[in-house]
Amino acid sequence: MDVPYQTRDNMFAYNIRLYQESDRHTVRQMFASGCYEYIPATLYCALRQPQCWLLLMAGLFLPLVTTGSFAFSILGGIGALLVLWIPGGVFFIFHAVRGLVRDLKDIKKYYLEREGYCFWVVELGEEVVGAVAAIPYITLHEKNVELKRMLVAGHHRGKGISKLLCRTVIDYARKSGCNAVVLSTTSVQFTAMRLYETMGFKPSDPGIHNSVLQLIGMFWVGFRYDISSHR
Repeated sequence: MDVPYQTRDNMFAYNIRLYQESDRHTVRQMFASGCYEYIPATLYCALRQPQCWLLLMAGLFLPLVTTGSFAFSILGGIGALLVLWIPGGVFFIFHAVRGLVRDLKDIKKYYLEREGYCFWVVELGEEVVGAVAAIPYITLHEKNVELKRMLVAGHHRGKGISKLLCRTVIDYARKSGCNAVVLSTTSVQFTAMRLYETMGFKPSDPGIHNSVLQLIGMFWVGFRYDISSHR
């Protein structure tokens, strides 16, 4: 399954193939960049929560009331914004670092030398512009595949590459005799969630909970694609 799918954008053909060691730097760079892109979205998410506005108002007005200083009020507001940013910002920074030192440290060994694991990249000519992985997700009653590490270079988004990557994992799960493709994402990854719904994924319990992130309105969202219902 070197090239299971192909899609075109005007004059360009995007091909998907198995990962090679020469792709390592590009894949790691795409992953890190993708994580850091979501850091501003965590602050926007926090500012939509009533409890976070209370913290922000307290940071602005308490220094003003107690000291009468507008300078301290501004500093207090900045401090409150930092407090709101830290949980989500640290989450994505930690997520990036953990991925780079764990599975993406040696992609070939982690994904291509283990049974049931796989890793693909999308290329345009000789440029790698996307990637996706699949790992086993076995429960007491089912044999599933988990979609992981779906990445698309910023300047190639909106061209159908994400759908190509999803179809690749779905096809892999179907050929492997699995019941479903499952995945987890965060509530600030709006574009990804819309994509999964378009592809036929249904919301499910992600099985991951983080009370600190929930304070700023950020939480895990699970999705499931049932193979049997899409035959």
